[in-house]
Amino acid sequence: LMPINAIIVTLGKPNDNYNPDADDIAFPKQNGIRDASLVLLKEKSGRISLLREPMYLDRCVVCCESDWDDYFELHEITTKDTYILKGQDGEQTKMWYRQLQYHCQTLGCWRKRRNALANIMINRNCT
Repeated sequence: LMPINAIIVTLGKPNDNYNPDADDIAFPKQNGIRDASLVLLKEKSGRISLLREPMYLDRCVVCCESDWDDYFELHEITTKDTYILKGQDGEQTKMWYRQLQYHCQTLGCWRKRRNALANIMINRNCT
């Protein structure tokens, strides 16, 4: 593990549905945020530089293993990169995990409907 700094950058104006601290985010709502990115920064010789290009959170999945208390994983779907992240303490790790999970779930491509079909097994274009 190497020490880095992280910033969540959002585009849009949050509305009344914006509540990243909520415990129940299984069914996310439109919250006014149109796009969000995670920017990872590193410090080298007193200068701050980007660790990599910003990660768009609509293309990421956040997960946490039950046996990891102080760590969580961030997977970027398009590049298949995986990052294991940790805060300075357990509370900060949980806060970052909740924030990233909230933005990933509300912005992800799985939020969009599939051709507005009642049954996803029926697709007339495939026959």
